[in-house]
Amino acid sequence: MAWFMNLVRFPTLKSSIKPKPILKNPTFLFNSLSHYSADATHHQNPPTQYSGLGPTASGEKPRVVVLGSGWAGSRFMKDIDANLYDVVCVSPRNHMVFTPLLASTCVGTLEFRSVAEPVGRIQPAISKEPGSYFFLAKCTGIDADKHAVNCETIADGLDTLEPWNFKISYDKLVIALGAEASTFGIQGVKEHAFFLREVHHAQEIRRKLLLNLMLSDVPGIQIGL
Repeated sequence: MAWFMNLVRFPTLKSSIKPKPILKNPTFLFNSLSHYSADATHHQNPPTQYSGLGPTASGEKPRVVVLGSGWAGSRFMKDIDANLYDVVCVSPRNHMVFTPLLASTCVGTLEFRSVAEPVGRIQPAISKEPGSYFFLAKCTGIDADKHAVNCETIADGLDTLEPWNFKISYDKLVIALGAEASTFGIQGVKEHAFFLREVHHAQEIRRKLLLNLMLSDVPGIQIGL
């Protein structure tokens, strides 16, 4: 134990080396950063609002506007020659849904991403070519005389985002908006049933099933779909 006592009694050494400051003038760094920040803000261009796509000029590829990203619209965009046309897709969803497999996603047999194909993968020109675009919007009207489509962005229930109206000029127009599910005149179907036509329909059914399974263990509770 003698070595331990000597270790305890060992005097504390005071270093004679004084640490040097990293910067002699620390305010220089912050002044420099604020200078560049103010300079960047000064030269930043003011935000501009996007009004739409005007008519194609001479020498440009004709513009084909496709309304909808369902079975017909996706098949058309897949087969169109992007070397001859600029493709513009307008749809409330940025993917195509393989509806026959939606029921399998409700019970976990398939993942939701397995039944959805992005529009940019169906037609790669939309993601690569400068004249091809996809707009997350809905069509509110068509001006056949001026060859223009009136569109409105999808706010999706966000209170902070106001819908924006814009126009797209077209050389050729493909209307592939699909159809709405029929209720056959049965009251309450539209308010309480799931039509299983979109991915979020399958997600809601799966959430409801799992919730009811968890609540079924609670004694005395009555649950229903």
